[in-house]
Amino acid sequence: MVSEKIHLRNAREKVLTLYDSVEKDRLSVVGDMAFKVAEESVHAFESREDPYATHRRSGTFYLVKTRFRDDERKCFRRLHRIYERLGYGGSNGDLAQEAVSCMEKIVRRVEGELDVKILPDKLPEKNP
Repeated sequence: MVSEKIHLRNAREKVLTLYDSVEKDRLSVVGDMAFKVAEESVHAFESREDPYATHRRSGTFYLVKTRFRDDERKCFRRLHRIYERLGYGGSNGDLAQEAVSCMEKIVRRVEGELDVKILPDKLPEKNP
């Protein structure tokens, strides 16, 4: 039972760590942080809907399944798979960029639903 405000703060802090990790090619960290930013964002969404939510991972996936569009659901599941692969195998730049793109899609949806800002105003440029 954590407040929406705390989840939003955590997501904002983690997204800065994520972009810093991308710039420094710390690819195993990218997968972890991308998933955690998306997860914290969805937890903020859950907290808005139910301030007493416990935020078990199965509940988070259920919220995504029932409230997000099909492309966003697929992106969240894909992001979870990338999180596992980069965290344990870690040096695939294409997967890292895909993780960032999926995270941004999920976070933009939450930003729109909650009318909040999570992503920084100026996103880093993608590596060519």
